[in-house]
This record gives sequence, C-alpha cells and structure tokens, in this order.
Amino acid sequence: MLARNLNPGSLNPRRGVVLLAVLVVIVLLSLAAYQYSDLMLSEYRASDNYHKAAQAKANADSGIYRAAAVLSDPEFMPGGNVHDNPQLFQNVSVGDEKTKSFVSLIAPNDPDAEGNAATVRYGMIDEGGKININAAMKRDPSGKQLYDMLAKLPNMTDEIANAIIDWLDADSQPRPNGAESDYYSGLSPSYRTKNGPLDSIEELLLVRGVDFGLLFGNDTNRNGVQDPNEPTGETGFDRGWSAYLTIYSREQNLDSEGLVPTFINIDAEPAVLYETLAPKLGDDLTKFIILYRQYGASNSTGQVQTTLGTIQVVLSIKTTKSSSSQNTVPGDLAAFEPDLNKKLTKKVNSLFDLVSAQVTVPSTQPKGPSIVFTSPLADPGARRDLMPLVFNYSSIFAETEIPARINILTAPREVLLTLPELTATDVETILAFRPNLSNGEAVPEIYRTPAWLVTDAGLNPQAVSKWEKYITTRSQVYRVQSVGYFDGKGPTARVEAVIDVNAGRPRILAYRDLTELGRSKVK
Repeated sequence: MLARNLNPGSLNPRRGVVLLAVLVVIVLLSLAAYQYSDLMLSEYRASDNYHKAAQAKANADSGIYRAAAVLSDPEFMPGGNVHDNPQLFQNVSVGDEKTKSFVSLIAPNDPDAEGNAATVRYGMIDEGGKININAAMKRDPSGKQLYDMLAKLPNMTDEIANAIIDWLDADSQPRPNGAESDYYSGLSPSYRTKNGPLDSIEELLLVRGVDFGLLFGNDTNRNGVQDPNEPTGETGFDRGWSAYLTIYSREQNLDSEGLVPTFINIDAEPAVLYETLAPKLGDDLTKFIILYRQYGASNSTGQVQTTLGTIQVVLSIKTTKSSSSQNTVPGDLAAFEPDLNKKLTKKVNSLFDLVSAQVTVPSTQPKGPSIVFTSPLADPGARRDLMPLVFNYSSIFAETEIPARINILTAPREVLLTLPELTATDVETILAFRPNLSNGEAVPEIYRTPAWLVTDAGLNPQAVSKWEKYITTRSQVYRVQSVGYFDGKGPTARVEAVIDVNAGRPRILAYRDLTELGRSKVK
C-alpha cells in the first residue's frame, strides 16, 4: 500500500492539472482586470470629455457675458472698436495654467470685404447697420418706404417686396403683385398672413417667393463663413438678405451721457429752451435757434423763406437785392437779446438746416432796417466744434425711443444704397470718408454724430437734411458668436447671441447653440 502511494505515476498528473488550472484562473482574472481597467479608463475619458465639453460650453457662454460687459462699459463704448478687435476678443484666457481654456468672439466678415467667405473677424455684427423691417413699417405704416428700400436689395423682385409688405401691414387688402391670406389659405398646409411685425427674420420663409437661398444665400448652416461643404454661387459666397435685414436693432433717443436730449421743437416758452440749451451749446448758437423757432429761416436776400417769397425773388431779383441792401443790416448775436416773450411758432425739420441758415428779425423802430443773423454753424472754423454738440444735446424727435435708423458707420454698401434720398455718389462719399473699423483702432470722436457728413465728408447740408430721419451713427444691438476651446486638442463649444446694450443694462434678445458647427476659422 505504501508502494502505491509513493508511485510517481499516480502523483505527477495531479500536480500538472492544478498548475494548469491556476494559470487559467490567473489569465481569466487578468483579462477581467484588464477589461475592468479598460472600462474604467473609457469611463474616465468619457467623464473627462463630458467635463471638458461642459467647460467649453461655459467658456463660450462666458464670452457672451464678456461681450455684454464690454458693450456696457461707458469708458470704452463711446469710441471703442467692437467691429474688429483681436486684442480684445481673440484667444482670451478663461482658465488657469492647468486647464488652458480660451474663448474667442467672432463675426462673419463684412459683405463688402474682399475674401469675406474665407475668414472671420474678432468682433461683433452691428445690427444697427441693417434694415430693421419692423422699424421701417412703424415709421411708415403704408409700407411705401420699406418697399422702396427692399426693392433695391440684390435679387429682390417686385412680387416678393409686395408680398413682404402684405405680410407685415395691418390690412387684408393685397398690394399689386402681393399676397394676403387668400393665397396662403390655398397652400397645404394652409396658414394666414401675420399682418403684424416679424418675430424673427426666419419668418420671411413663410412669405410667398422667399426661399432659403434668397434669405441665407449659400450659407447653408448660417454661421456666416463658407465651409468646405457649402457651394460657391455665380457671384461667390454670400449670406443672402440675412446680411442686410434685421428685427433687433433699437434706438433710444439719448445723448452721450445717457440723458434725453432737448426736443428742439418743444412747445414751451423761449426761456425754457434757452435755459436748457445754453449750458450745452453756448449763448450765440442757442440765441440763433430761438430766433429760428420764432421767425423761421430767411433766404439770401433777408426775406422770410416761404414759397411766395421765393417766387417774388425769382420774378424781381433786382428790386429785391436793392431793397434788401437798404432795409437789412447784419446782426451780432453776442450783443443781441432775443425777445423771450415771443412764441416759438416755427419748426426745425432737420438739425442740418441750421448749418447755413439765417434769420431776419424785423426792426423795432418804424422804417428801421431788419436785422439778419447768420447761423454760428456757417463759420467753418466753429462748425466742427459746434455741430457735434447740436446733434448730441438736441433732437428733432420728441420720443425717448424712436424707430431704429441705420448706422451709416457700419452699414454695408448694399444697405446704404437702399436709403431714401441718397444717390450712388453720396454712398461712395460716405464709404470713402467713414472710419476704417477693420484696423482695431478706436473711432474718432467726430464720428459719434452725423455732423461728420458735413464737417469732414463735405456733403451739402441741404441734401443731408433729407436723410436725418433715416440715418444715425449710434448702435445698441449687436450679434456675436462665442467659441470656447482648449489649447491643443479637446472639445469646443460655439454659441451665438444678440445683445441689447440697453443704456448700460445689457440683455440678451436671442441665443442659439452652434456647437455642431465646430471651431470654424478661429485661430
């Protein structure tokens, strides 16, 4: 029996099986540990990516708030350049040395800029440089003004322009070649016209004749730049009418200090107008404005400027010249004291009318000569200093908020060409003399009011006076895209917002997540 127990043939097979079993168990445990480790590593990576994606999104959102803070900074915004400012908006660090996260604020290049399809600028889009469809209808409910502007846009037709007006106007009567609910009710699915202001530019896609190509051009993902999968049209890459139209621009009637300017046509005692304007404009100019409001403008002969008076001057120019030289004398505003008891019965239709105007005041003596006062703005030496003050501290509008006008400093050529009363030559003059916003430099102070059109561009004040109700040099609503990303590889986030400066209390009017579009052209 002992011999059987010591038999090596009976013991060795058992030892080999155990070793093999142990090795199998070790392999299985190793594979399980590897799989568990791999799963944990994948989970860690997923968690890290999720964390970084959330951080990138937070970075992008912080860029929107950075834009709002810059726009509401009273020390920066009077002349600060938010159009193209890489120093302020490119690769802004929003993390520590460990995270190395950044944000950039970008905008599509200007429609007029060469190669605008391939690049972005580090700044914002000024919604004030576009045609505000709702504001134009509010200014002229008949729709004629908006129709005249829309008709001048590229690729616009008479039928589409009229259909857009029909969509907006309050009545149900179709314009010639227009479309009201009778047309849309026959579609499948059917719907009715809005007969009211737009809630978004995209709403125009409901209007007869408007399609995606007309509204957004070949910018199929609406990010403002040409991506590899987007076609190039016959005229190159374009963003369609979306580059020229808006519903967001807004204009508060405020001066540079955030206060309501003096309504120059105020129905009050002359003393009230004098006390309000004199500290801002000086005595001489304030006196002239009061005289203008009391007596109206007179022509070059010293006669009150009326239609009948103009006809008489044309028919008897020699007599007029002779009598005017004998019956009028030049006046000195500094030594003259206006009658503050005489009512203000005349109106100033445009602040530009004050530039070369003169006023004739009848003599208080029997058969005495009338006194002709010339506007202090007629002096080229004083004009550049005084005109900006007039536009800043006075206004032809009584309302504290007016239908948004177009900012001629930022509007593209196509938008300027739609403005009533402007000729193509006027537009080219404006483009030639307005500041270059693509160099990142601050806007000179002279451009903060439309006075530069006369003082610097040399345009005729009488011609420019017809534009005042359509143009401005101030904006308060901007569109910006914010991209959050990391140094090197990592997730990115991209958002777009429309920000209303709102007199230093900014608010976000619209928000869109564009993360699926990626980092785009940001460097």
